[in-house]
Amino acid sequence: MRKSLVAALATATSATAALLAGPVTPASAAAAFCDRTTPSTSILFYKAGTGEAATGTLSGGHWRARATLRLPAGYTHAAASRDSLLLYDKSTGAGESGTFTGGTYTRTRHHAFAPGWTFVEASGDSVLFYDGTNGHGSTGTLKNGAFRQVRAYDNFSPNWGTMAASCDTLVSAARHGGPEFPWSNLGAGTLTGGVYRHRSEIPRGDFLGELTATDDSVLSWARVGRELRFGVSEATDGTGVSFRRAGTSGIWDKVGRTSDSLLFYKNDGTAWTSTLVGGAYTNVGPLPHVSSGWTLIEGGV
Repeated sequence: MRKSLVAALATATSATAALLAGPVTPASAAAAFCDRTTPSTSILFYKAGTGEAATGTLSGGHWRARATLRLPAGYTHAAASRDSLLLYDKSTGAGESGTFTGGTYTRTRHHAFAPGWTFVEASGDSVLFYDGTNGHGSTGTLKNGAFRQVRAYDNFSPNWGTMAASCDTLVSAARHGGPEFPWSNLGAGTLTGGVYRHRSEIPRGDFLGELTATDDSVLSWARVGRELRFGVSEATDGTGVSFRRAGTSGIWDKVGRTSDSLLFYKNDGTAWTSTLVGGAYTNVGPLPHVSSGWTLIEGGV
């Protein structure tokens, strides 16, 4: 992604518009890549202050350690697809990508992205960069360890506050009145072949919150008093997202994902795993001996 291309984007549309108004993607086209490729079980733990990192697999809610490694310090975002991982520093634009399979990360190239992206989210074969301050966006493919830009956008709405991508579907939510207001907008579309296409608006629901997605599902987690309230939905073909309650838990600081599993994490090292498949959430149990202080936890889909 060239900085000059990103800087040339035009003014964004209004904050109340859909995330992106675009042509509909046929369901068969959106699902083709996901149907013929192997879901990812790889997950990365990373500390921005030191560059310390660890990788492994999380499948069926069960963790297996693979490697420890040292990466450049300062990365603020990570996005993992079926077979690749992209890391990004919002303040400088520095980044890297590489293959990420079987719990092993191998860097293939460094990148000089534009700084300032608010979100970097990956589906099975694609990645979306989004700037919530102005609604600018850029998408590309993330496969075989390589990122390749496909399209830049000037008609995303600003102020989207959370995003998550399943293998083929990106779900986004916003508080257009600020962090003290309820989540007020929710939309979904396909993110495949390096292109995002908006497909549907979604009823908000009382328990909508931060979003995390697995291969075919999405989890909403919202703090209500001293607990988190969960909602779950299937998330395929950019449509059919409708959250239903899935219970509550104590407070967690981060939620990581792989294609079928979720990892809940507190900054003190407390962790718990669950599965989320076909819109069905199932607890697995505590994950002991996790280090404290991880700033990014990112798995593939």
